[in-house]
Amino acid sequence: MTASPPPAVSWQSPEPEAGPAPGVTFAPHGPRLVAYILDSLILAVILIPIFLVSTGFMLSDATIVHDRLTALGPNAALGFLLMFIGLLIALLYFPFFWATGGETPGMRPFGLRVVRDADGSRIGWGTAFLRTLGFWIAGAVFYIGFIWIFIDRRRRGWQDLIAGTVVVKEA
Repeated sequence: MTASPPPAVSWQSPEPEAGPAPGVTFAPHGPRLVAYILDSLILAVILIPIFLVSTGFMLSDATIVHDRLTALGPNAALGFLLMFIGLLIALLYFPFFWATGGETPGMRPFGLRVVRDADGSRIGWGTAFLRTLGFWIAGAVFYIGFIWIFIDRRRRGWQDLIAGTVVVKEA
């Protein structure tokens, strides 16, 4: 009895994953993470001084008697205004950049862009705010919504699924 030869093994590279359009691919995981870290650092550099200065203004005018805050002076109003401006910056950072150009400063070096999942067009303000809400939801549940990017074949996180968006890398 003769043994049959082992089957021929072909070492071919796998088929390239189809992108959403010619010259466009779904954004890789690494650049997306680094872009988010860069955006977080940019926000921190802007917001930390604003909140420190506003807290200083508020505390400089506070009158505390018997462990109770009894009065706030005019500098406190300036402190509250600065705190409000910082809050607006924090809330509008991502939606502003997504709605006006499709990319944040952190995404720009990697050629990443947020587009509508249906047709690849730019997103508007409503979709940008919806995606921001999705960001909060994705992070609120032990970051599972961000980890979902590794599961979805189009690399969409919960924020993308909620807003109907996808992040692409343009060649």
